[in-house]
Order: sequence, then C-alpha cells, then structure tokens
Amino acid sequence: MKNLTREQAQLLAQTVGLDIPEADLDNVTLRVAALLSAMAAMERELGAEMDAVEPLPPVFPREDFD
Repeated sequence: MKNLTREQAQLLAQTVGLDIPEADLDNVTLRVAALLSAMAAMERELGAEMDAVEPLPPVFPREDFD
C-alpha cells in the first residue's frame, strides 16, 4: 500500500462526518494507513474466499437508547 497522506486521511474522515483535530491528524493518518495495509494483506491471503461469504450489513438502531 502506498503512503496515505494527511489530506487523504482528512478527506476520508470528512466523508463520514468526522473532524480530526490538527494535533491528532498525524497519528490518525498512521493508524488508517496501517489498517488499510492490513486489509490489503488479508485480501491477498484470502483472495476468492472473501468473495464467497456474504458480508454483514451495518445495523443502525431506529430508536435512541438512552
């Protein structure tokens, strides 16, 4: 995986409505890059096996749980 830039990490966060403080941006960028590299390694290792399994959809509660 090529290096993830600070700008790319910030854009990814903004896409899902997150605001990363400037002081945390380097740390978050490093962690997201490591996560993406690990995901790429899993894809290389498991290959077609991952395509044979139906992914779990995200579950969003329809009511607030206070």
